Amino acid sequence: MTKLVVVYDDSIKVEGRVKTILGNKSFGDMVLKRRTMFTRLKKMVQPIKGVDVVVVKNFDRFDLNIFTSDTIFFHLKASAAVVAPEDFAVLLEKIVFTKNNILVKNNDMVVGSVLKNRTEYARFLQDYIHQGTFSSVKGDVIDMNIFADLTDYNTLLMFISSGFDARFFNSLQGDAYTVTKRSADKKKMKMEYSYYWLLPDAMKNWMVMPYNYTETENDASYTMERMPMTDIAIRWTHGAIDNVELRNILDKTFYFLAHRVEKKVSGEEYEKTRNCLYVEKVKKRVGELKRKPEYEILAQLIKSGTEFDSIDGIVEFYLELFSKIIKKRKVLPRSVIGHGDVFFANMLYSKELNLLRLIDPKGALTEDDLWTDPYYDVAKLSHSVCGNYDFFNTGSYGIELDKDMCFILIVHYNNEKAKEIFKEYLAKNGYDYVLVRLYEASLFLSMLPLHIDNIHKVFGFVLNAIGILKEVEANV
Repeated sequence: MTKLVVVYDDSIKVEGRVKTILGNKSFGDMVLKRRTMFTRLKKMVQPIKGVDVVVVKNFDRFDLNIFTSDTIFFHLKASAAVVAPEDFAVLLEKIVFTKNNILVKNNDMVVGSVLKNRTEYARFLQDYIHQGTFSSVKGDVIDMNIFADLTDYNTLLMFISSGFDARFFNSLQGDAYTVTKRSADKKKMKMEYSYYWLLPDAMKNWMVMPYNYTETENDASYTMERMPMTDIAIRWTHGAIDNVELRNILDKTFYFLAHRVEKKVSGEEYEKTRNCLYVEKVKKRVGELKRKPEYEILAQLIKSGTEFDSIDGIVEFYLELFSKIIKKRKVLPRSVIGHGDVFFANMLYSKELNLLRLIDPKGALTEDDLWTDPYYDVAKLSHSVCGNYDFFNTGSYGIELDKDMCFILIVHYNNEKAKEIFKEYLAKNGYDYVLVRLYEASLFLSMLPLHIDNIHKVFGFVLNAIGILKEVEANV
């Protein structure tokens, strides 16, 4: 039987600079590591017997009569994020035995209140709805440093950026001023660190400088300054970037792309690079995928719910399109010093300063490793703008069955206007949209084994790649 109900108050308005990060999302709907804040709270509360949690966005429609008269209520602001789950659980277990009303603080900031029964909570709500304060609560005071005030811009910035979705082979640590990236993949870490110091000086200003490279028996790490801005993916997936700001971002990004150091190469060398990036890489990664134990589940999903019999059929479809398109579209054989992973989660941007910085490059151990096909960075950018990659990372997508019992991908964002804007920038800067999308499809296919820890996400990538290839086919 429920003794305590945590009322998660998601009626708190998102205002000021915080709105530039969260857009039209509420605090409870903010996404961190593929889960909303409310979902995260529910998961914390779930193991505790006698405790339930409800979310309320409008208290005018909140019916208290569904609860028994002796129910204890913990009214918690959604803007107060729990940063110490174990201590929070201890607090809830103690509240169950309370005989008094309690004002809950975090470093003297009120984050919520405990009302000892339904009558007391009803009285509190009458004042709260009209005044928006906790001044009516009289009783004990608990002050615990286990919450973060998300209404404070800098606190929100720290909190949400610490939830960076580094994949299973990376981990991020840090403090208010620095970020340390650590991984057991020592070679990859060395490449990321060395990349900056191999760059021409003219390109270093676009990157966040790494320092303090360290290797141990088990891993390697390097440190960077924590920049006072979020990555674009966080704001993009929260709907906080409008079309005007998107153009500002693309202005800066395509300026970077246009000013990468470049050189002419022979046709033969260009073909070799292109084949390595967009053909051999796909074949190699799909081969890795098929050796994973999880592949059997993916293979069944592809066969039963798409028009293809296997992943090999999708790759064959891609390679046929690749062969057909590159014969028709001639490009200038050249090579550039690229970043290698230009997508929104690796792009830090300040709207106020119009400042762009790139992080987490593909990496290099020698100067020869810096060079790549000019289209590669553009295709990476496209898989954020056109391919909705960042929405997969936040879990903002779904997979459903249509009337023909085929799987369809539903992304909870309409990016058609963004695609139109992106096409403008491609045309203005001399890039072929069809080629960009073709190469983008190869990225989604190449990523499959890297995300195999989440089979649902991997199948989403498969469906997305098929959709991109269908669009490419229609424009050949």
